[in-house]
Amino acid sequence: MPRRVDHDVRKREMSAALVRCARVRGLHHCGFREVAAEAGVSVNLVQYYFPTKEALLLGGLVHVRGLISERFAGLPTEPRARVRSLLESVLPTDEASTDLYRVHAAYAALAFTDPALAAQPHAAGPDELRPVLSGLLDELGVPEPDLTATSLLAMCTGLAAYLTSGFLATDDAVRALHAELDRVL
Repeated sequence: MPRRVDHDVRKREMSAALVRCARVRGLHHCGFREVAAEAGVSVNLVQYYFPTKEALLLGGLVHVRGLISERFAGLPTEPRARVRSLLESVLPTDEASTDLYRVHAAYAALAFTDPALAAQPHAAGPDELRPVLSGLLDELGVPEPDLTATSLLAMCTGLAAYLTSGFLATDDAVRALHAELDRVL
């Protein structure tokens, strides 16, 4: 009896292979051959699931956004603690989250010059967090919650860039975030 293939699982495996390849080589050096080698499959099989380079990159981006979303699972429900945990989760504070941030940043950079990629909702970055954060800040009575959410997310994005570039230690980034949250809240 022929073996049944779960196509969704196979696509996720190849998307994960793209992300692993991008962590090591950089996103711009990951094509069908590199992904096939990383996944241990043929180039034809990668092209079956992702017929174009654009589709392959989009599959990787969806996978990265899923991994990022997993970082926000299990956050506290109390609004003040949820705000703090949500923003701390944006910071790349360990090897896995640093790799994830670097790959996501590579996608963001590519979106500057690739209109098709930029048009994808998954390329939005922290924009999907802004309404959640704004709602929590509004619930806490923070004035101008939308503007404050934007500022806090921009600060976290800057801190993340400093962390991954080695310009700032993790403890210092977390302390800076906490100081700003203490001021805002």
